[in-house]
Amino acid sequence: MFKSKFFIYLQYLIFILASIYLINYCFKNIDFNKFYSILLKGNYSMAFWVFVSSVTVYVSRINRWSIILSKVNESIPFMNNFSSIAVGYLVSFFFPRGGEIVKCLVLKKTDNLIIQKSLISTFFERLTDIICLGLLICLLLFLEFYSDSKLVTNILNLTQLFSNNKIWYVIICVAIFGVLLLLFYKKIKYNWFVTLMNHLKEMLNLVSNIKFLAHSIFIWFNYFLMTYLWFFVFVETSNLSLLQALQVSLIGSVARSIPLPGGALGAYHAAVAYALVKMNIDKEIALSLTFIIHGFQTAFTFLAGIIGIYWLAIVKKIYRIK
Repeated sequence: MFKSKFFIYLQYLIFILASIYLINYCFKNIDFNKFYSILLKGNYSMAFWVFVSSVTVYVSRINRWSIILSKVNESIPFMNNFSSIAVGYLVSFFFPRGGEIVKCLVLKKTDNLIIQKSLISTFFERLTDIICLGLLICLLLFLEFYSDSKLVTNILNLTQLFSNNKIWYVIICVAIFGVLLLLFYKKIKYNWFVTLMNHLKEMLNLVSNIKFLAHSIFIWFNYFLMTYLWFFVFVETSNLSLLQALQVSLIGSVARSIPLPGGALGAYHAAVAYALVKMNIDKEIALSLTFIIHGFQTAFTFLAGIIGIYWLAIVKKIYRIK
């Protein structure tokens, strides 16, 4: 038990140090007077529409998760579902991936949802998002092939990946991951695992569910808008193309998937600022825009999380999760 807790604490300490290092790396040698003046001159009229987009993403996520849960014969009231998602995101802001567990525990407390069902539905939801992100990256690579802007193509360095035997590193990493996954499955009780796989099999039928697919497309379209709309804050970024906006949005999404605290604090700033600088945007302006995008989503996460906590603690009178 002690060793287990030690490695958990060590892991979070490494994550925190990584975020601090990346933030320091991004903002060192920055003229903060210029940075501050850039923030002051921004046109923040688009903040309202970004807020609308952020709200609709939550609503669409709730409806999509309700569709997933319906496959295991579960129906969760809207506000309970919202609270579990909002509080989960808030927890993940401090403890990466911890929010996924909290979301399941909240619904166990509010609606007595079996943990197996909530875990497999959460896993399937994440799997759906990974597939969506992968498809969008493939679309982006296709679009870059026919354009002069090859940002992601150059970052991935696809030509070199399959040269000089580098492909063997990829194969070895996949093989190691497969072995670790197999060892993990052996530690799981057989019946529990079979139940999870049966639930997953039911959910796979959702690939032909029009509402499920529509929500998934809508969610990722709004993720794109939540980046693109901010381009109009500054004159220097307002002329960037839709393709460039897609590049920045997807690079930001990949960075956010890195399990660092603070909503991938540091990793998001480094990745998005790097992309904008490659588009010939001044470094101070790139970091200012990145700071605004990340800061707004952080504020929204806290707002939604507080509403979720209020609903659970005051309305539902659930003061703690056991």
